Amino acid sequence: MTSKAVAFIAFLLIGSGVLAGVLPVTSGGRDCGSAFFESGITSLDDISIRMRGCKDVRNLVRIPAIVLIAAGVATLFAAGVVNAKEQQDEILRRAET
Repeated sequence: MTSKAVAFIAFLLIGSGVLAGVLPVTSGGRDCGSAFFESGITSLDDISIRMRGCKDVRNLVRIPAIVLIAAGVATLFAAGVVNAKEQQDEILRRAET
């Protein structure tokens, strides 16, 4: 697999993680913001719901989002390694001719 293909997969993983982290989530019909950003509190009733349900829902979404981003960063690092290997092989091939 070429380094460009591995980098493309890495950016897909990172993009999926960011998208999962910024999409809005709800708990009990109330807006909780997103996995990475909390929404503004508008009433005392919202405070109690956010203290209980929103924290759990946001954490459940945040974990896979962070895992996707971390996997994407690791894959991007792997793309760099594959690219370095491809360049080294090209240099050796030119030296032999």
